[in-house]
Amino acid sequence: MKLFYLFKIAWWFCVVGGEEYNLFGDAGQAYSLEIYMGHPKQKLRVIVDTGSTTLAIASYARRDNDEYFHTDNSTTLDDTRKVVQAKYSQGNWTGHYVTDFIEVPSLKSVPEVRSDFAIITKSHKFFVNGSGWQGLLGLAYLPVGAWGEHVIVGSWLDSLECYLEKSVSFELKLCGVQSTTNATHYGKFSMIVDNNLSNHTPSFRTPILHKRWYEVGVLAINIRYPNVTSNNSMVLDAGITSDTSNEICQLLNKQKSIVDSGTTNIRLPDEVYRELVHKLRQESQALNMLIFDEFWFHGEAACWPEPQEWLALPLIGIDLLSDVADNQYFTLEIPPQNYMRVVTARNTTGEGGSVSQFCYKLGLEAGGIDTVLGYTAMEGLKVLFNRSGGWIGFDTSDCGPNARISGPHTVSYSFIDACKLTRSDSEVAVSIQAAQWALCAISIIAAIVLIYLLAPAVKMCILRRRQLNADSVSQDALVDQELS
Repeated sequence: MKLFYLFKIAWWFCVVGGEEYNLFGDAGQAYSLEIYMGHPKQKLRVIVDTGSTTLAIASYARRDNDEYFHTDNSTTLDDTRKVVQAKYSQGNWTGHYVTDFIEVPSLKSVPEVRSDFAIITKSHKFFVNGSGWQGLLGLAYLPVGAWGEHVIVGSWLDSLECYLEKSVSFELKLCGVQSTTNATHYGKFSMIVDNNLSNHTPSFRTPILHKRWYEVGVLAINIRYPNVTSNNSMVLDAGITSDTSNEICQLLNKQKSIVDSGTTNIRLPDEVYRELVHKLRQESQALNMLIFDEFWFHGEAACWPEPQEWLALPLIGIDLLSDVADNQYFTLEIPPQNYMRVVTARNTTGEGGSVSQFCYKLGLEAGGIDTVLGYTAMEGLKVLFNRSGGWIGFDTSDCGPNARISGPHTVSYSFIDACKLTRSDSEVAVSIQAAQWALCAISIIAAIVLIYLLAPAVKMCILRRRQLNADSVSQDALVDQELS
């Protein structure tokens, strides 16, 4: 089985016109990258994750995966023994803060560097069952790195920039599946020194509003139809329009709106999610598609004996703030092939005859108060992350679904003001340190409770000591009297 998996990876590296693709993933899993760690080099796979900062790697075998980083086998590992931890929207882990040499073999121009990272010693609901990866390569900013007492783990990107003495950007070209009969997706991860960015000017750019996660201004979510020109394609649905933007725009950005390649789905605030999915369900019913409510609202898979192309369903429009002006935006037009995600593509012939099953899940989910543009919103696009410049660029791609970008569009007011996209540094700092403050508060409460419980015993000890001292003084006085 493992040999078959490695064969699939090698094959995907060479597909599509000879271009070398270095990202790979099975259905329901994010895009992973092969890296070398330590000396002698150990080959492992990590998810390319713009929703976290720390390179974190398993250091123990799991029930369904016996591949991990063998710390005792690396002669160059420096283990600080400092305990660090990280928590994600799904799962968490604890481990040690270490440093060692990291190399990405598919990036020929990127040197091997010694980098901070974390070895995971314990985790909860972090590793996906049957996953072909052993950790995460975090690509976000330092403030959301894994942390421990008096320490935050640095990132591989920061180590690389320090070694090069130059700022670097990276590009994700996510292609999705190759065909309707395949559930495996592929893509390309590339690095660009910022000095050479003039050769990689994207057509559309959105500003990074806060440099922790890749926080952007998501202005609206709407329905668009594929057979209508982009100038007239917007349908004004209740609660999810660009023209009635203020309330919904503030809702989309209330907590944070981030671009996260480590998340699968497009995650929306509950109210926006319900409205959008209700509209998509109505469209499918109008097209006489028999899809149960469990698929639309409960994350269950829907299966057919033949592959589905979903060409009649509408596109989803995601309006993003432009970095050209604060009253300008552009729209990512996400085709149904993105949000109707294939999770099983099986067509086998055996003694019992031919068996076909093609199953799909909805690439949308309720996010509480968060907005997360997972890789469902990025497939069919080239997405350039300029960390130092503070912007994310979008272009259409030559691989994957037929995602489109329209714009720029202009309004008569400022989105920064209308959507309340600007927050003070203190608000940002408080949100970053929320977990630390919570732990501090719990510690203080626990200490108070402990003192309260121990107070009677302490009081009794003090009284007994005073009694013993009094008895001692009395005996000394009697001795003095007898001597006199």
